[in-house]
Amino acid sequence: MKSVVRNTVATLAFALMCVTAADAQSQAEPPQLAKQILPARGGNSTLRVTSAFFTSGDQIPERFTQNGENISPPITWNKGPAGTMSYVVLAEDNGVNRPEPIVHWIVYDIPGTVTRLPLGVPSGDRLENGAAQGKNIAGTAGYVGPKPPAGETHPYHFQVFALTSRLNIDPTTADRATILAAMKGKVITSGDLIGRYTGK
Repeated sequence: MKSVVRNTVATLAFALMCVTAADAQSQAEPPQLAKQILPARGGNSTLRVTSAFFTSGDQIPERFTQNGENISPPITWNKGPAGTMSYVVLAEDNGVNRPEPIVHWIVYDIPGTVTRLPLGVPSGDRLENGAAQGKNIAGTAGYVGPKPPAGETHPYHFQVFALTSRLNIDPTTADRATILAAMKGKVITSGDLIGRYTGK
């Protein structure tokens, strides 16, 4: 009888260890960014993405967060390879314990001749350069700045994708899942500007 009890306890302890290890692993792995889901067709080529207000890996100035003016930073990238017909800019925070990153900005159908977004892009479905804006975490079209919990520092990835075509998606349905599905097989190359911000 004692042997049966010992075996049962050992089995339960092992099962608990496995569950705990799986939970720890799932918490340790951040949700996948768009650039991890959408492989580029252009080999090793990448877009160099920059901003006049912060360099990759640095802190995002407060004016671009919800604790400041909540306006979008200017983003610039080099011209994509031959065949680039449009660009997508997708800003995501993957420093969260949830299945998907938090979406802060989606701009798509940016003409292939355009290689920048200016400071303070206005909210709304359509932009003057012919691009469209998808839905952010708040369900609105346009940029929404970082606001992590107090004391937490999160990474914000301003990803730029060069595509072989436009997406031609109705902005009212342009959430992250719809955009990523439409981009599959069309990504020539991409680049990423990473900014960090600590919640207050």
